[in-house]
Amino acid sequence: MTPEQARQLVDMQIAFNQVIDPSYPENPQVKRDDIKAILVELGEYFEHTAYKWWKKQTADWAQANMELIDILHFAISDAIENAYVEQHQAPADAVAQLIFNGAAANQTITDGKELVAALAQDGTPAKPLQCGAVFFNKLMAALVDAYGDANTVYLTYVGKNALNNLRQQRGYKQGTYIKMWQGREDNEVMMALLSEHESKVIAAEQPLAYAQALLLTHYDEHIDVTTA
Repeated sequence: MTPEQARQLVDMQIAFNQVIDPSYPENPQVKRDDIKAILVELGEYFEHTAYKWWKKQTADWAQANMELIDILHFAISDAIENAYVEQHQAPADAVAQLIFNGAAANQTITDGKELVAALAQDGTPAKPLQCGAVFFNKLMAALVDAYGDANTVYLTYVGKNALNNLRQQRGYKQGTYIKMWQGREDNEVMMALLSEHESKVIAAEQPLAYAQALLLTHYDEHIDVTTA
């Protein structure tokens, strides 16, 4: 992952958050709790890892890995908010540096519970759990373990951000969005389309816009109440 790609991730997250709250991040009007969201997503991650030793389960690592991408979305948001509270002169650059440093740190992680410990290590008396350098180092280590390298993490984030935008455009909040695409969950189809068009997404002048158009076209052409 390059410094430019890390900054793109921050810009993408800010743009997506502004879909929900146009005043974000300078003067947010929607109450957010990104740390709570991270903890919930982490619980969903564990659910997919078949951790229940007292019953028969099968792990779904593809879905577990996608929960880590969701955690990255909320972690970037939390770090952006922290940077604004701290009145950092260049908040987006500061958060991009956290992501890039985390990808370059080459740390190891053996258990998702280490992410909770990292939130506490980054915490302050005013905010006991938050996303700082320790957390991003651990999260990027988990993501690289999951996806093989930081470039694939970047591509997957682009795809999930594009999918989140599609969901909002096609009625996710109103309950009209169709999540099962011809028998497959939208996350799964998104990853397949990204893999098929990977070189074009990476080479695009605006990777997110390219991925959004790709998913939107697929949804509108192939997904409706009769084919879902």
